[in-house]
Amino acid sequence: MAPPGDRGVPAANQDPPELPAYHHSVFSWEHAVTTQTVGVGDTPQSANPTYTMGLVAKTRYYFLDDTPRGRHFSLRLDGGLYRELTDSDTTTRRGEFTFSDTELASVYARRFRGPADTDGTLWEVRPLTLTLPTAKASYAAGRYFAAGAGLGVTNVAPLLSGKIRPEISSIVRLLVSYKRWFARATVPTNEALERVRLSPEGRSLPGDSLSGSSLVRDQIDITGRLRLDFGTDVYWTTDFALSPAWKYPVQNDLQLCGVVLTGCTNVQISPDDSRYFVRTQFNTEVSVRIAPSISLELGYGNTTGQLGPDGRRRGFFYSPDAVFYASVSFTPHELAIPASQIAQSYPASPRF
Repeated sequence: MAPPGDRGVPAANQDPPELPAYHHSVFSWEHAVTTQTVGVGDTPQSANPTYTMGLVAKTRYYFLDDTPRGRHFSLRLDGGLYRELTDSDTTTRRGEFTFSDTELASVYARRFRGPADTDGTLWEVRPLTLTLPTAKASYAAGRYFAAGAGLGVTNVAPLLSGKIRPEISSIVRLLVSYKRWFARATVPTNEALERVRLSPEGRSLPGDSLSGSSLVRDQIDITGRLRLDFGTDVYWTTDFALSPAWKYPVQNDLQLCGVVLTGCTNVQISPDDSRYFVRTQFNTEVSVRIAPSISLELGYGNTTGQLGPDGRRRGFFYSPDAVFYASVSFTPHELAIPASQIAQSYPASPRF
């Protein structure tokens, strides 16, 4: 759904503008740099400066857009193309181009409380979402796709209405979604890899396994958003997310033969091994419209696992993965309506 607060409050006795079906689609040119690259945060044991530039598209098309009744149905497609401009560990070569995973979703939203989309509460259902593994790390590991669904609620309310200028409104949103990944194997694999390994039976055979760690199979995303609109040109948005995930199970015990001098032995899984892990996300940004259809965003984001590769717990607000970012966004629907009736533009956050 188009977040209801994104449409703005029309002037008195003035009909809201009729928006094109692609309204609130956003195209962004973004730049992100890790906090460690600019000397903020803990001093790393080994330097890994990372600066990324990308083109991001967050598109939507409305088949139902009944604003007076508060009913909306749209199809969404989000994706991006990035280039890593430093010699970091995230890519194989300096200047390498990589895609993000492509997200597709069908979204139906309906207002169940309040007189308008700009002062009311809407529930939202996503009956089908698809994640396509267009990112290098995803398709190289043998992922096929992820299918899921989601359910959410959004409340929009004016604050101190008529008492201050510019007018302030708030958006509070909560969304819970689930998706299940389908892959070629339970561990990352690459069919082009033929690395010779020693099997449990003691035979040397070629294999395509990239890692002994299993892939994520089931994932739940609990996301929230708090947004304050200061008039029609300045927005402050804060997002947070908690994403518990469960990996494919592995065999509890394995009989190992051929490489043990005393014969065969049973190797059991460690009692401390866990198929469960959690990823946290935090993002806050300020967006300013600098011209019709053009906005500038400045923000900070931290997306990381609760447990880092070094075994230490990482914070919700800061980790070695935290970034500062800036983006310039283009909202094409604002060129299709009169300047006096421009709807509030949805800030394009590259993190969520």
